[in-house]
Amino acid sequence: MLYGRQYLIELGSALALYLVLLFGANYLQQALHPAPLTRIILALTPMVGAVTAAWVIMRAIWRMDELQRRIQLDAIAMSFLGTALLTFGWGFAESAGLPKLRAFAVWPIMGILWWIGGLVAQRRYR
Repeated sequence: MLYGRQYLIELGSALALYLVLLFGANYLQQALHPAPLTRIILALTPMVGAVTAAWVIMRAIWRMDELQRRIQLDAIAMSFLGTALLTFGWGFAESAGLPKLRAFAVWPIMGILWWIGGLVAQRRYR
């Protein structure tokens, strides 16, 4: 199962790393007003935590049995397709006056749809 104790510890640690790097990078940018290249490096620093979280998720998927992998594949497919349709539709709606959708909004959409897709897929395989 994706939500075992070891997984939660690893994912929690990765997300804590992400938050520390995010707040640290923001603080340093505000305090130091660095040169443009350094600003870019600082802005990308939280990605170390994000990549670590992605690695933790992949390791959890690799450890699953075939049914759990199938459930996750279905959930991820639903999430991918739902995110694609929502963002594509939003792009069309922007021409009608909706505000621009920032890239930061895509992951929460995808994550929520992955969770919903997981519930749907689990129910399907009962």
